[in-house]
Amino acid sequence: MKKLWIMYLLMFVGMVLGGCHESTVGYLITKDASYNPDSIVIRLTPDPSLDAMRIESKAPWVSLRMEGYVGTEPISFSIDDVSSTAGDEAALLFKEDVYIRGGGVLLYPFEPKNKIPAGRYTVSVRVTNEDWSEVVKDALTFVVKP
Repeated sequence: MKKLWIMYLLMFVGMVLGGCHESTVGYLITKDASYNPDSIVIRLTPDPSLDAMRIESKAPWVSLRMEGYVGTEPISFSIDDVSSTAGDEAALLFKEDVYIRGGGVLLYPFEPKNKIPAGRYTVSVRVTNEDWSEVVKDALTFVVKP
């Protein structure tokens, strides 16, 4: 009987100690994550015929939601990096103005705070959930035309 109690006690202690470790919650897979289309054209001087609605409502340029990622909810998105053919300083100015919302929707304001030169601005997006975080490199390109 005494051996049985010792065995139960050892099993109980083993379960308690075995259950006290940190475990990773959920999963996050971004290998197929992308935007479709993967570029947006921004005209620094809006065209009165092509951009009439945008001019009237001062609507931002908006991407579609990111596709191809799976993971445990909630999943959040942030801008990790911006590179540009117009140089590092232009990329920093662009990064100050571009922002991201739920589903990875990227927006560039109609009236940005900073004046940027024409060029290609490529955004890398960080996808994060409770225990995982991955960067989708060069996820979306904003083609800024004069």
